[in-house]
Amino acid sequence: MAISIRQHEILMKTLELYIQTGNPVGSNALTEVVDTSSSTIRAEFAALESEGFLTHPHTSAGRVPTDAGYRYYVDALIAKDLHEEEAIFSIPDSYGNVDELLQGVSEGISEVTRLLAVVAGPSALGDPVSRVDHLSLREGIHLIVVSTESGHASSTTITLPSSVKDEELHEILRSLNAFLGDQSADAHPIATARRFLVEDYNPLTVGALLEAVEALSRATERGLFIQGASALFDSLEPANLAVVVEIFERRRWLLKLVSDALERSVSNSSGVFVSIGAESGYYNLASTSLVAAAYTYRERPFGVVTLIGPKRMEYDAAISTVRSAAETLTYCLDSRF
Repeated sequence: MAISIRQHEILMKTLELYIQTGNPVGSNALTEVVDTSSSTIRAEFAALESEGFLTHPHTSAGRVPTDAGYRYYVDALIAKDLHEEEAIFSIPDSYGNVDELLQGVSEGISEVTRLLAVVAGPSALGDPVSRVDHLSLREGIHLIVVSTESGHASSTTITLPSSVKDEELHEILRSLNAFLGDQSADAHPIATARRFLVEDYNPLTVGALLEAVEALSRATERGLFIQGASALFDSLEPANLAVVVEIFERRRWLLKLVSDALERSVSNSSGVFVSIGAESGYYNLASTSLVAAAYTYRERPFGVVTLIGPKRMEYDAAISTVRSAAETLTYCLDSRF
């Protein structure tokens, strides 16, 4: 939505003052930071309110931002060059494994921003499968071994009809592994493989095999590192606490939230994804905002760094922090692991 240069300045300064103080912003307060008269500011307030960017609570003469106002403000910040030459924080060499590293990053970014930090690794998001192998144990019983992009391997047994020969299973796995080996061209190789495999092989055999593979690679809570919940709760109004707590008690919702954030940040040209209020799809989180950036390992998405806080958060600091943390994590993973 196009607004004038003066309206842009007034809207941005209104957001900055509201985020700093939490109080409705009046025209007199803006005259100290905008080079125009209070009567002109009041006229522009009315125009911005009619466009849906601002509103005024009750009978107050001051204005507060709507979700659309926050969205305009955040998009303007992202359009600026917020990239820092130096990382906001460094990662010590003492972390011996990836889990310790991700836990340390969650603690670091929460401490820097005083927001809730959620850092997700591949096991929390569903670790991409790189290869599937099998071993026949006895008639009809097969051991399925799944290797993932992060280097983990897990196994399970499946039961197939005795009419399914080892040669057929080898052929299915050969075709499946061919799809998995070309993941750069396909974001969902298992789903793609299923469509093709059921045309050439017994659908029941294909279904049983892929169900086991997907179960072994499915998201779990093990790779989810959360820090700073008290900071989030302290910053929210009491009326909003119960619904936010419910999100964290129903961990599958939180897993879905960060999984969506990973997908959106990967597809975003800026590398940072910001969800304001109910844009997350969870109306229970309408009082909060989320800022996320994906990090990679060997040039493939590996996980996501997320900050969650009140809508009245310092977005410039949150955006810079998650971007810096994601870039630092990418470098650390590629150089140490």
